[in-house]
Amino acid sequence: MKKILIVAALLAVVLTFTVLRGTAQDKAAAGKYEYAIVKWDGPDRLFYNLPDKFEMVHIAKMGVKIPGDAQEEEWCLAFASNKMAAEGWEPVNLDSRRIVFRRAR
Repeated sequence: MKKILIVAALLAVVLTFTVLRGTAQDKAAAGKYEYAIVKWDGPDRLFYNLPDKFEMVHIAKMGVKIPGDAQEEEWCLAFASNKMAAEGWEPVNLDSRRIVFRRAR
């Protein structure tokens, strides 16, 4: 019985320390970056969710032609990534339709 109480007390101390010390975001780095999301939403449509604006872009209206053999979604996201990289953004996460970018403030 004594061992169970000692183990329970140690677990309580470890849990308390973990809860108090654990955070989801590094506070020192939180103010260093700004974030943006680019989302593919159709044959040639991209949504740019930037820190200061929202922009919907039709790639065809920009005068850019998607190659016939290319998969539209991948090609459009690669196009957007190159455009964002030219503006200082770096990708930090992606899924099949979205890319999250960040850049130093």
